[in-house]
Amino acid sequence: MKTHLLSNDEYQKTFHAPMLKVTENVREVVDLWAYADLLIGNDFGDAADWDWQVAHIYESSDGKFQHIGIPVPRDDTYLTVIVDIHGRKILGHVFLDLRAKPSSSSDE
Repeated sequence: MKTHLLSNDEYQKTFHAPMLKVTENVREVVDLWAYADLLIGNDFGDAADWDWQVAHIYESSDGKFQHIGIPVPRDDTYLTVIVDIHGRKILGHVFLDLRAKPSSSSDE
């Protein structure tokens, strides 16, 4: 399986306001951990004891995309995996730093 770091443009195209928090009642669309484990191993291999789990899932209001947020061992940073719901595939990921100044007006 290949991973893909999304450009800001690619990432922004998956937003359709309002983003809906669906963490508690979402259905699994893809095998998230097959993808996320590759990134965790490559980027955070020294953090094996970190509590790796999904913190939140947002869905675009048009029902096309899921943004799955996994906290990483960096302050206020998430590995955010973007899923194409209808295509049942992972489009890629970003490392979302909540402390960084936004490059656009879209927020989760």
